[in-house]
Amino acid sequence: MSLEVERKFALTDDQEVPTLPGLGEPEEFALEAVYYDTRHFALTRARRVVRRRAGGPDEGWHVKLPGSDAEHRVEHHAPLASVRLPAELRALVAEVLDGQALFPAAQLRTRRRQAELRGADGSVLAQVCLDDVVATVGRADQSWREVEVELVDGDAGVMDAVTSALAEAGIQPAAGQSKIGRTLAAALRADDQAATGDPSAVAVVLDYLAAQVGTLQELEPGVRVDLPDAVHRSRVATRRLRTALRTFGPLFHADAVARLRAELAWHAAELGAPRDAEVLRDGLLEALDSLGVPPEAQERGLIAGSLVAAHARAHTELVETMATSRYDDLHRLLEEWLADPPLEPAAAAGSGPVLHGLLDRARGRVTRLYARALRDPEDLVRWHEVRKAAKAVRYCAEALEPAFGGRATGHAAAWEAVTDAFGELQDSLVARAEVAGLGTDSPVLDALVAYEIGRGRAELVRGRAALDAALAASL
Repeated sequence: MSLEVERKFALTDDQEVPTLPGLGEPEEFALEAVYYDTRHFALTRARRVVRRRAGGPDEGWHVKLPGSDAEHRVEHHAPLASVRLPAELRALVAEVLDGQALFPAAQLRTRRRQAELRGADGSVLAQVCLDDVVATVGRADQSWREVEVELVDGDAGVMDAVTSALAEAGIQPAAGQSKIGRTLAAALRADDQAATGDPSAVAVVLDYLAAQVGTLQELEPGVRVDLPDAVHRSRVATRRLRTALRTFGPLFHADAVARLRAELAWHAAELGAPRDAEVLRDGLLEALDSLGVPPEAQERGLIAGSLVAAHARAHTELVETMATSRYDDLHRLLEEWLADPPLEPAAAAGSGPVLHGLLDRARGRVTRLYARALRDPEDLVRWHEVRKAAKAVRYCAEALEPAFGGRATGHAAAWEAVTDAFGELQDSLVARAEVAGLGTDSPVLDALVAYEIGRGRAELVRGRAALDAALAASL
């Protein structure tokens, strides 16, 4: 951590830094920096900076936090070697992020000529930099020139003396003291203006996708060490991403959707293995409680031992996959999607008709699968397909809450009742298979299988009733 005190000065194209007493010969650097922010620029609005900069003596990850005024910043560094923002740096801005996704918001390419300003005793009072900047936001570029003076061992008097010398040369302090603030000024105005009108279809969807990506980013450290609920919440966010990409697929290029969904499926499977073992263990032990099986029964130890070991193996494998380039590439894909989504023309349309139509399409798929399941109600695989389709409707309704308000919230709740019941049905099937796989003859285990069969039948009845109610409701 370091305290940064700097002041910026605006230059015209024909201005140069004047000769200053004690100013040495400049070194030249090519700097390339990627600045990160949220969809609605929470960091920039709060005067926080997250960037990854290559080139120059201080290349690496930087997080800048506000100091006592615009010229004072508290700066934290991490090595450039990490391709993604280190967790300890994200934690510094976590309160401002509030679970939102971070992704590249701008790129700055700077030609820097940097010289040391020394005092009479040879000490370095300040660094004086002449920067030629080209900033890119989306596909738009802007450029400017500025002088940046950063104190090293000098005090406020040094800064004031440099300011006076530059003023004599016709160089005045810049209106804004932040490169990223200047870069994103137009984008912030556009975002503010958009917030006052009806959102486009893609704006609603991207906000939803960004929330899920933010959950993955925020929970990543907890997933690695298996903190309570971290794997579960990350798995749900991954499922929501996959489902939303399918449901809202017509807004995006099909090949891009297919690629991202495939990579999310890979990660979801890795998250699912430890979570499934955990849920199965807890569910079977609760079932033994319901059957009145005593705590000392050997069947409890058999079930717990098998599934605790399965959970440990699966979590180890999950963490290993999170150290791979494939995992980093998945997060890069997610960031690129939010920064520059591959849009189809329909994405620009107003949210109402487009999103309502996509919700109706998802409901129609449930209706077709429901009719198929009714043709053979004993085929429980068909009810599992109904459950997965119902989840798509539920997640779609959740995503539409900003556009449709309470109506979407109520609709999502109706479909959550469907997915909960059919989820319990699926859990009962998995539990029966797990008990059978133990390969042990036991009256207790026989009773446990019978209990799960009865539970599954009851949940099927509950799920069908909830499904009838959800399909009868309208948004």
